[in-house]
Amino acid sequence: MNIARWALVFKLCLVAALLRFHFPLMVEELFDRKTLSLPTWEWSIFSLTSVIPALLARNPAQREELNYHITFLRGGMILYLVYGLIGAIFAEELILLVAAVASSTGLLVSSLMYRRERALVR
Repeated sequence: MNIARWALVFKLCLVAALLRFHFPLMVEELFDRKTLSLPTWEWSIFSLTSVIPALLARNPAQREELNYHITFLRGGMILYLVYGLIGAIFAEELILLVAAVASSTGLLVSSLMYRRERALVR
């Protein structure tokens, strides 16, 4: 599996998610009318792409390739986690729990992978 390709897919989905998040706020501010609600199910689908690169990195060469993208991946996962939890708790959109679970799984896998790498170095 090509980790760089999946990392690119994740980055494109993150940009699309951020545009989808800001578009309703921008339209409401510019035109003073609400056309779209804040993202729910699409945010959850975009967040699933955060887990794929972390789960695909099986051997040391793939983990080394993932290390080039890990900072951006973790930042996106934290963003998905925060929005998913806030939306699930305060807006009562339970579909956003998928985003929270997916991003927390990705963060857990990446931290376990980092610990395994540090243990191998010692």
